[in-house]
Amino acid sequence: MEDRMIVERCLNGDTDSFEYLVTKYKKLVYSIALRFFNDPHLAEDVTQEVFFKAYRKLYMYDTNMKFSAWISRIAHNTCIDTLRKNKNYSVSAEENPVVEDTAEAADEILVRKEKKQWLEEQIRALKPDYKTPLLLFHQAGLSYEEIAKTMNVPLSIVKNRIYRARKMLKEKMAEYYREA
Repeated sequence: MEDRMIVERCLNGDTDSFEYLVTKYKKLVYSIALRFFNDPHLAEDVTQEVFFKAYRKLYMYDTNMKFSAWISRIAHNTCIDTLRKNKNYSVSAEENPVVEDTAEAADEILVRKEKKQWLEEQIRALKPDYKTPLLLFHQAGLSYEEIAKTMNVPLSIVKNRIYRARKMLKEKMAEYYREA
């Protein structure tokens, strides 16, 4: 069933239909929040808040826009609001154990994990204006046009910010490998 139809059903009083949208988009919203904070508990709280806001503002949903882009915009704005409220919030580098069934040597797995963790830290360190479009493109799979609508900025700015974010990460990566 199309998202637009689900939204119409919700607006016509079938509140249980919203659960379908939550189930369909909770991973997307959670991943956006997790990339912002790297704290699973805070990401869960933000995810719940996003869906609460979306439900309350469902009447504002523009059916010409993909629901994923609309909910991503709410997630982005909620993350920014949470950052503003918690200015003293520090992002922790939580250790997540790697459970893999592979023939790779343990040191290769550790090196790969460290590189991935380092890159995630670099992405989190980007300013939200650069981090958000980068994550929406690579992680959420939104097109440049959808990101522009989500962030309410011109398409050229989205392209520019993704380009600059990649360039910043590339420069940091070059530094990292020179030091290693």
